[in-house]
Amino acid sequence: MSHRRKALVVGATGLIGGECVRQALALDSYSEVVVFGRRKLSLAHSRLTQIIGPLAEAEALLKDCKVDDVFCCLGTTIKKAKTQANFKTVDYEYPVSIAEVMLNNGAEHFCVVSATGANASSYFFYNRVKGELEKKLESLGYPYLTIMRPSLLVGDRDEVRLGESLSAAVGAVIKPLMKGPLLEISPVDADKVARVMVREAEKIKDGLRYQNRLVIKSREIQEYDHKGA
Repeated sequence: MSHRRKALVVGATGLIGGECVRQALALDSYSEVVVFGRRKLSLAHSRLTQIIGPLAEAEALLKDCKVDDVFCCLGTTIKKAKTQANFKTVDYEYPVSIAEVMLNNGAEHFCVVSATGANASSYFFYNRVKGELEKKLESLGYPYLTIMRPSLLVGDRDEVRLGESLSAAVGAVIKPLMKGPLLEISPVDADKVARVMVREAEKIKDGLRYQNRLVIKSREIQEYDHKGA
């Protein structure tokens, strides 16, 4: 019988991160779910541990954190970050720092939320940073690396991002019309992204994951259940 695993969720106050926490806690296969972030979650659970502190201090705050799976759900927008440098700190430097610390601590699997269009050679800054992050994570040597590339996310968010809210509203109307190849740009539910992330970790636990590195694109996220994955 496989041992009960432990998970770390970073970015648990966000759409996908919050869903990751809830779905991981719903599984008996996780003996502990640790969250690391600047703000404490209002959620209370006997198997939930919270490490509160600045993301910039990950090396010190996570030095004693031993888990099997790391779900990195960090992400911001250029508008919120205000500068490209600030954006890169959140979307590149923090995830890399956390990945390095947790690999040294013995983590087996790192799962990161990237984005549709991620490409280290992209002309667009956002896509380039996401691509650079993917490339760096691949170089670290995790036994298992899962890269999620969702399109526009929909779900209940604590903070209001007007541009995303308007896009999500429009997306909700046209989503039923987006079939086949159009699923790649169709809005995707945050809880669906989290569900796929947790299920991929379950595959590793059960010895059913055969790829060391797996990129799951937005269309594949949408079709995941239908493929019997």
